Amino acid sequence: QGPQTWELTAVPLGELVLVTGRDVSLAANMRVALADSRRRYKDLVEISSDFAWETDRSGAFVFVSPRGALGFAAEQLVGRDASFILDDSASESSPFAARRRTEQQQVWVRAADGAARCVSVSAIPLFDGNGAYAGARGLARDVTEALQRDTALAEAQNRERLAAYLTRTIRDEVQPEAMLGAAVGAITRALGAAGAMIWRVDNNGAPSRAAEFGEPAPADLDGAAVIEQLRASARMRGDAPLEVGPALAVAASYRQALNGAAILWRAPDALGWSASDRAVVGDFAGQLGIALAQLEQHEALARLARNDALTGLYNRRTFNELLEQRLAQADRSGRCGALLFIDLDNFKLVNDRFSHQRGDEALKCVADKLRQGSRVGDVVARLGGDEFALWLEDIDEAGAVAKARLLLAFNVELAPFSGDEKRPLGLSVGIAIYVPRQGENAAALILRADAAMYRVKHGAKNGFAVASPAGSGA
Repeated sequence: QGPQTWELTAVPLGELVLVTGRDVSLAANMRVALADSRRRYKDLVEISSDFAWETDRSGAFVFVSPRGALGFAAEQLVGRDASFILDDSASESSPFAARRRTEQQQVWVRAADGAARCVSVSAIPLFDGNGAYAGARGLARDVTEALQRDTALAEAQNRERLAAYLTRTIRDEVQPEAMLGAAVGAITRALGAAGAMIWRVDNNGAPSRAAEFGEPAPADLDGAAVIEQLRASARMRGDAPLEVGPALAVAASYRQALNGAAILWRAPDALGWSASDRAVVGDFAGQLGIALAQLEQHEALARLARNDALTGLYNRRTFNELLEQRLAQADRSGRCGALLFIDLDNFKLVNDRFSHQRGDEALKCVADKLRQGSRVGDVVARLGGDEFALWLEDIDEAGAVAKARLLLAFNVELAPFSGDEKRPLGLSVGIAIYVPRQGENAAALILRADAAMYRVKHGAKNGFAVASPAGSGA
């Protein structure tokens, strides 16, 4: 039991004094407790990062914590309507005029410096003795930084999810060609764009469209021009996207060299590109640069497998495959074709007199001539050494002979390569006409063309011969 407080009253009665006492310990303790409570409340209010407030029935502040709030001193707020700090969108549901209990309601307000701040407000309504509304009282806390941290964290997590999705989409495609189609579809969906396209840039700097997804690109959006803008603005890194009207473009690079670009567009009336959008596109550009490099390497390997390394023409294996396809097409269409075997005359003398480099130049010169004179559907190949083959689509014997004469006229251009003036560099051409639906296969056709070419080689050279028809035995 604690100390007690008594109130004594003394009444003189002649020579005696009447003393009466009353225990007032409870009242005294309550007064002390009340004083302590008021001091505690005052201390907590003064040191709290929250600010306490009270408004009257008209919505004006009648009390604000001594420390003030939002950069305002307390005296700058007291007497003013609370609506003056509220964002316009929050004025209709102001917690500073709460008519019912409110817990941690977030509203946007304007601080003393004019900056937008988010505050979390808890409030209770106040009523007078007659039950009429008398105002509100509550606590408010500035949660702007926490909200920004949460938003940044959520955006970072969303970026990570999108980056993982884009990476997985690209990685899961086995065929490099399909990789770009999957990539452009993934980035379009990830950012809610109307459409997107991917452009490639070859080793010579020439751009070409590689993949597209979604709605057609705006008529005034020229991908090649956008790439030049990216190049001119030195935006070679994915973290520096470029806005072009409603489109967002980002350069893709590999080993510090621009090798492509991604261009996304939205409807003209859609929202603009946010910082988060830009960051996602930047992350995507890094993956795209690697994907484009992989595609280039894949195509280079494919060219090595299908093409002759010196001339760029098809090699023997590829030519045989394509010839089989062309013969099948001829059988379906019923149209003839011609196979020309071409061998260089006196080619060894070129290497012997000059060098193999000069011989290579002669081979490339022949390859260029064959390539330039070919039509859609024709197939040109270097079979090996100084031997070439030419399939002519949809042509008869007269047309094949005319083609052979044109090739022989090319001997004039080959003369400077000759190793001996008496034995000039020239061409021997063997021609075999393919008649559809006669049962002849590619191997038999090749043998006929090869035999015709060797008749020329073993004769006067620098000429052509037409093989006997299939099945003639001659």
